[in-house]
Amino acid sequence: MKHTVKKVGQRALLLFGLLSFGVSTLFASPLSLTNIEVRGQMPVQEIFRVEQNQNALNFNLADSRNSIVQVGSYTLVSNNAISQFRMAIRPGEFGDQDQFAFMLDQNEPLLDGQLSVIPFSVRVTSDISRAVSISGSQSMQKDLGVRGVYANNETILYETGEILAEIPDFDPDLYATGWYSAAIQLSIEVL
Repeated sequence: MKHTVKKVGQRALLLFGLLSFGVSTLFASPLSLTNIEVRGQMPVQEIFRVEQNQNALNFNLADSRNSIVQVGSYTLVSNNAISQFRMAIRPGEFGDQDQFAFMLDQNEPLLDGQLSVIPFSVRVTSDISRAVSISGSQSMQKDLGVRGVYANNETILYETGEILAEIPDFDPDLYATGWYSAAIQLSIEVL
């Protein structure tokens, strides 16, 4: 499975590759600096980290009907007093699918009348006061980070939260038996 991390100017694209609804670990490290001059202020550091939930790498989809699976967790910390961040979540490895869905592997047999796509919803939630939570079955965006909640310091932008998959109560008799997988593309933009 390929992991992609691209930085273009003020944009960072992080790709969540879900294999059997498994998430690859992605890290965006502190900004790389070759020369630091400290003149009464700390150098700016902006850190975005996503950690996968190992239990989401492989699980029984039929047994997980009508439940919530934690895909991973995220943390954003920035001591840049003017930075603002936005997170976009899109379905598909390249973010070009219409909806979040598990899809039957192409090599699995599909009988007449059987379904091969199981839609699900994604929810991004945080317990941080004033943080925005979002959920949906299609592409969505959210502002990321809240000032003043990290050690009561108004100059630090901070947020931590969870990325969840809400699996519907589908009828397994309608679907082909086999290997299903899904992909979520996650991108972070510095505004």
